[in-house]
Amino acid sequence: MKEVIVIIGIIVGAWFLFQKTQMEKLNPEVITDPVYAEVRMTMDVERRNVEVVLFLQTANEMECKESSRVLLERLKKYKRSGKSGAELWVFKSSECKSELSPRYAKLFDNEPTFLTYLSLSRGNRLEREGRIIFWGLSVEESNIICDLSPKLQDLLEGDVTCIRAAKQKPPQQQNPSRR
Repeated sequence: MKEVIVIIGIIVGAWFLFQKTQMEKLNPEVITDPVYAEVRMTMDVERRNVEVVLFLQTANEMECKESSRVLLERLKKYKRSGKSGAELWVFKSSECKSELSPRYAKLFDNEPTFLTYLSLSRGNRLEREGRIIFWGLSVEESNIICDLSPKLQDLLEGDVTCIRAAKQKPPQQQNPSRR
């Protein structure tokens, strides 16, 4: 579980550092035609495979490619675990998209879905909207991520919010039809 917390800190820190290096003219007050960076990686957590997906809303294709490059570069510096030397995560993909699938676009509405995710909001023109989702965590592990999310707030002017998964409704029982 420590690995998940480390990766969250690294992602948020790298995201913050990248945003601070951008020039004012490349950071519009309102992003009208966003391009989304989608970075996927897997990591082993307590002998399970967890997939981490980061979505970052950028101002244009050039910024999207650059922010993905910087994030991957910074994450590579912290790729190995302390004592064991084992790899913490493996990169799967990084791409820029002018449109997200509806299932991922809903995350930018900050509405609960079937999974818990982190919402990183834009606090100033240098910051960008971001979402971090985790596939393969238990409810208890997701709650730990939520409990730790306020510690990330010091890195950003925008809000860091944990959007907890919506509780699933039990399937309705149908009355057997009588003949």
